[in-house]
Amino acid sequence: MTEAIARIPFDHFVIWDGSRCAAQAGSLRSRALGLVEEPWTPIQLRTLVQRAARLCEGAGLDPDTVREAVRMHQSARAAAYYLVRKTLAGEYLAVTDIPWPVGARGPIRAGSAIMDRQGRIMVETRPATHLEARSLARA
Repeated sequence: MTEAIARIPFDHFVIWDGSRCAAQAGSLRSRALGLVEEPWTPIQLRTLVQRAARLCEGAGLDPDTVREAVRMHQSARAAAYYLVRKTLAGEYLAVTDIPWPVGARGPIRAGSAIMDRQGRIMVETRPATHLEARSLARA
């Protein structure tokens, strides 16, 4: 576990935009992402991995599964969790392209600012449309 956590970049964080996203209930990905509970509050990826390891008293998720869940989610339709890198200036930048962010008006490109150091949201957000909300509710 210690080695796996050491491989995770110290400056990687996960941000949830507060939107619901399509996921299979009880899946490894949904369990891992469900540990990010506060919208627009960056959580260090290392912390998320440690929380996931403590799930279900010893039956937790291994670090590689958690990292892969976050990375897979980035390319999923209706992505609501963003893998970001915190810069020395305190900004949070997208690590990879996010083609279909559910809460943004369009794709987010790798290197785009997600949040500034004051916590201001830098992506242009939008509310889910009625059709999207129905689609997500079924998932």
